Amino acid sequence: MLHTLRTLFLRSFIFFAVVLSGQAQAEGMQEMQNALRTCQTEFAADASRRLICFDKVAEQYTPTRVVPPILAPSQQELVKSVGAETGYLSRKWHLNSQDELHFTDLETHQLNYLVTAYSNNPNDVPTSPSRPNTQDRGLGHNDLHFQISLKTQLMNLSDWLPKNQWVQSARLWGAYTQQSFWQVYNEEQSRPMRDHNYSPELILSLGLNKPAEENSWLNAMPNMLNVGLMHESNGRSQPLSRSWNRVYLQGGWQLSERYSLLVRPWWRIPESKSDNDNPDISKYMGYGDAILRWDNEANTTAASVTLRNNMRSDNKGYVKFDVQYKPLKSESVRFYAMLASGYGVSLLDYNQAQTMFGIGFAVGE
Repeated sequence: MLHTLRTLFLRSFIFFAVVLSGQAQAEGMQEMQNALRTCQTEFAADASRRLICFDKVAEQYTPTRVVPPILAPSQQELVKSVGAETGYLSRKWHLNSQDELHFTDLETHQLNYLVTAYSNNPNDVPTSPSRPNTQDRGLGHNDLHFQISLKTQLMNLSDWLPKNQWVQSARLWGAYTQQSFWQVYNEEQSRPMRDHNYSPELILSLGLNKPAEENSWLNAMPNMLNVGLMHESNGRSQPLSRSWNRVYLQGGWQLSERYSLLVRPWWRIPESKSDNDNPDISKYMGYGDAILRWDNEANTTAASVTLRNNMRSDNKGYVKFDVQYKPLKSESVRFYAMLASGYGVSLLDYNQAQTMFGIGFAVGE
């Protein structure tokens, strides 16, 4: 009788243990699926951070044990930790050679934004040494200003790299940027488009390996190097036509988890005298630019400053400050404010100084 009761007790215990274990495993599987869905949603536009998020989920949910949910109470913590592990340059240019991208994976190149803008000195009579003009456009001070900027990977050249200690990734990108200035508030002039700037680019981006030694002089080398070919024009007929072509070399330094620096010298490709819409553009736009960027720890706020200068005694330059803030849960839509002053706010205004302030919304980084 005692043996029978003991057997019955053991069988009951095993039965309930199996049931509870199966229930726990099912709950763990559901939690893992929820975690993966969160990674997919939060980082839909960022393959690099999405893969890191997947790895974190895999580490938490192993087949040998079931752990408490990591996302139910702390989705923000997971997103925050993933964002902190990838600096801005790695996120933007996929410096990890293992990041898988396809031609159809469109990503932001420069910032995409829509702002209501005010200019203190609109260029009513744009002119250049080769394109004289006397027509007054009667512009207002306010624009609806927007920028669309996208890029896609044309080729991943990382597998073609010879084995070396310097370059870890190589990608060929195609990019397109368009800036538009719409006089939507200028009813007197029938709300004209003040200017469009079109800029296609071809970019070879190299992710570089920095040495592990802290005191090595090689630590000053950039984390990435871009070699680019850029065309920029406004698609207007004479005398308002403006255009130029450039070759540039851009170095990128991830100074810390929060700060990054981009420095880009360029060389203008010469044009014939008859085709040159703006022969003195380098005098005003200079020979390069530099961008210093800061991101907060949670990647909800970012600020940057862009500088240009012609490096001459007349000191014609340009400076732009902008701030992005993510007030909503959406990973991509952000509040955006910008303040730009100097020469070259638009291509048509390359030789007229003005100050422009805008406020609105941005998409991406």
